[in-house]
Amino acid sequence: MYRLALIFALATWSGSALAAEPGQTPPPSPAPSSSAPASSDRITAAIIVKELKALGYAPTVDIDDSGDPRVNMAIDGFDWSIYFYDCAPGARDDRQCNSYQFYSGYTLKQAISPEVINRWNTDRRYAKAYTYLQRNGSHSARIEIDVRSAGTGADPARTFRVYFNIMKDRADEFRKAVGYR
Repeated sequence: MYRLALIFALATWSGSALAAEPGQTPPPSPAPSSSAPASSDRITAAIIVKELKALGYAPTVDIDDSGDPRVNMAIDGFDWSIYFYDCAPGARDDRQCNSYQFYSGYTLKQAISPEVINRWNTDRRYAKAYTYLQRNGSHSARIEIDVRSAGTGADPARTFRVYFNIMKDRADEFRKAVGYR
């Protein structure tokens, strides 16, 4: 009797009803409707382009290797790209995407030690740095920031501006740390 009362109490507390007898596995919840409207917290290339233009930059939009939108621009004289992930079908600039990534890469005259990259990654939040050897033998380094938009309930334009400023600061710090000036 106590076991049934506990099960009923837990079901009531969680806001769901059990559809199985004690000892049986309840059936899975129905899948959410696919006809639900797109979330207003998803990001699009159009939103980012509008924000960048308002900040005085001249972004361009193309498509990356996976067919998702990509925004390209020069920030402080250095090339940046913003890649989009988990995008719904639609027109390139208006595709609703769940997340995006700031990216800035640099070709270096000499290799950077893993210790420099590890120290940079340990001492700083948000952006992550990488170093690697290109196929042509040149040394490269890059920094990235991943941003989740969908499901946060946040205004994607405001979120973009916050992370844009973080990326701008981190990119400058990174170039100094690796001697790229």
